[in-house]
Amino acid sequence: MLTAALGLLFVSDNAAQKPDENYAEIFSDNYQQAMRFLQAEKTIDSVIISRGLNPKEAVAVIFPELIRYNSIQDKIEIFALETLYVQYGKKYADFSVSEFQIKPSFAEKIEIDFLNKVSDQELLTRYQIKVSDTVQNQENRMKRLKKIKSKAGMVNYLCLFWKVMNTKYPNLKSQEEKIRFFATAYNSRYWASRQEIESFMAKKYFHTGLSITSAKYNYADIAWYYFQQP
Repeated sequence: MLTAALGLLFVSDNAAQKPDENYAEIFSDNYQQAMRFLQAEKTIDSVIISRGLNPKEAVAVIFPELIRYNSIQDKIEIFALETLYVQYGKKYADFSVSEFQIKPSFAEKIEIDFLNKVSDQELLTRYQIKVSDTVQNQENRMKRLKKIKSKAGMVNYLCLFWKVMNTKYPNLKSQEEKIRFFATAYNSRYWASRQEIESFMAKKYFHTGLSITSAKYNYADIAWYYFQQP
């Protein structure tokens, strides 16, 4: 599956999509499917609020993934690869999981970075992540995969991502810059340098089709477009 929370192949140096693109029309049924998912999963907002974050901001960075998500393809990929991951780790199988398209490697790294960057004991207790959880063994990989596949777990990883990014980049100038930057980081390599992430922000690499010839769009533009909608 050519979709990821990280490890995505960047295929174009083109300028970003025009900000006035109507992505609701461009993605049509897929866009409406994403909106229906958010309307049905009311607990997502409440969990994000309980973590001290803005739900619309947080969801914006993963909204393009909801547009692209294919439940049938997701099930096939998980069935084929989850055993390899549990037994041997991310080097043997690293695949996008569930609506937020989180890869095990992303989950592993965000756990470690969260423990290293966030020192508030209340936050550590609330997220219930321990250093022992990051040890590479089959038990931890199985637990991690179950978290990624659950609604509560994937929202939790999204919040972990926001906490880590807020700590690393506390001085972004505007809400728009923050959402665009965080969205690009989520979809590429959030641990890359600021210059690398900013360079990705101007590229068109997002698409919903399986073919590499599918029309490409700017991920950050789609995230910002969603945030602006009432």
